[in-house]
Amino acid sequence: MIASGVALLTGATTVPAHAAGVIQNFSATATTLNAVNEISYFPLGPIIPLPVSISRVVDGSPQVVASGKGFVQYQCNGTAVTTYTALDRQLTVPCG
Repeated sequence: MIASGVALLTGATTVPAHAAGVIQNFSATATTLNAVNEISYFPLGPIIPLPVSISRVVDGSPQVVASGKGFVQYQCNGTAVTTYTALDRQLTVPCG
């Protein structure tokens, strides 16, 4: 009780026992594109899924091909080299 009163008076803040980390990844395999967007309160807290989408760039304009929360996956429909975007990243891969 005294420590919290001192913190209020001095403007000091306390550091949580565990820190939050943003987990973002956009990757491709031979058959899929995967995008992850989460916040992890490691090691004891929850993982909070955040909105994420994968877009195919057609004539310079992005067209959403998969969207969701936390993790999304897009199954490749061929081997044509195509550009995709997710999480402010761009991949040009053989995934038609």
